[in-house]
Amino acid sequence: MKEQNKYDQMPSVLLDRLQRILPLGRKVADDIVCEETEILEKVTQRMFEVMRKIAEFSYNYVKGSRQSGP
Repeated sequence: MKEQNKYDQMPSVLLDRLQRILPLGRKVADDIVCEETEILEKVTQRMFEVMRKIAEFSYNYVKGSRQSGP
């Protein structure tokens, strides 16, 4: 009977422990998301700058070929 009582209490003990660590886990997850978002922001800005340069080069190339065409 004593052993059965021990097993019956396990879910509530696990729940108590989980409730203590969840706020810490949430903070760690938020920190990771913020850090990754900052990295993505820098990469995204660089990607758009490269796309702008490619579009500008393409535009100038087409514009130049029309002017030197027939």
